[in-house]
Amino acid sequence: MAVMRGLVLLFLVFSGENAAAEDCKFGWTPFGVECFKFFPEAVDWVTAEKNCQSLDANLASVRSKAQNEFLLSLVPANTNVWIGGHDAEMEKQWLWTDGSPFDYTNWCNTEPNNKDGSEHCLELNWTKNRCWNDGTCATLKGYICAQNR
Repeated sequence: MAVMRGLVLLFLVFSGENAAAEDCKFGWTPFGVECFKFFPEAVDWVTAEKNCQSLDANLASVRSKAQNEFLLSLVPANTNVWIGGHDAEMEKQWLWTDGSPFDYTNWCNTEPNNKDGSEHCLELNWTKNRCWNDGTCATLKGYICAQNR
């Protein structure tokens, strides 16, 4: 009987450890209450957001330094990617595509600068400092989607 209790306890411990990962679809990685996935396919920002929406997701938003570091861990070094920030509606009024508050930032020095009046979409992992840049939305790059668990 003690052996059976031990086996049941082991099952519960190991199934509990995997419960968080099981909440995410295959290939997606959990963080907080969301699942994230990096897509290396190079597309413009609007296509990236539409691709995420087709998966019942949005381009990733960032709510904390820890989440920013997590997103960077999904991306190969020296690869900048689209995430869900934009100021296309009104210059310098940054929004996330998922509607969450834009209250954490990690802009590079002198960013966002709207260079040549055409930078309205947020890219992650800019320069060796791995900070944020406002980029031209038509530029092709990979992206990170986020979906609720």
